[in-house]
Amino acid sequence: MAFSTKQRQWFLGVAFALTLAAMASLEGNNESDMAVARPDKSKLPNLKKNGGAESELAGDVALAKLNRQPLSEDVKEMFAGKSWYVAPPPPKVVIPTAPPLPFVFKGKLAEEGEKIAVFLNKQGRSYIVREGDVLDKNYSVDEVRPPVMTLTYLPLNIKQTIQIGELN
Repeated sequence: MAFSTKQRQWFLGVAFALTLAAMASLEGNNESDMAVARPDKSKLPNLKKNGGAESELAGDVALAKLNRQPLSEDVKEMFAGKSWYVAPPPPKVVIPTAPPLPFVFKGKLAEEGEKIAVFLNKQGRSYIVREGDVLDKNYSVDEVRPPVMTLTYLPLNIKQTIQIGELN
């Protein structure tokens, strides 16, 4: 159902008038209906301050009651920030070591008046070594004293031994 322009204007005017009347009645009620709660001074106990003088009774609270209790000693800081960062473990100290000896003992030859010759093999390649020799620029032969031959791994200066057996 459609309203005409005059009917709409009349309807809006009545609604506006009712709104104004409602607002006017609310403003008049504020002062008369609202009661302010105020303490009866005769019924309040007399509060004493530290010096023994009476405090004002109209809602004052003893200041001693407002003092906070000191924090316990186990509380260091009440609002301290919390960090979830966990430090990484310290790096492991790696002590360098020489690789295992790549040589396999094959035999030895001892002639009178000469140094002992030792026959070694590395991946199908044969070596004949005596004290003071250098093998593959990585190993130096320090001493040959049966039943052990001592080699030094030159890059790390680490001594290693290889069993060569007793002299016959």
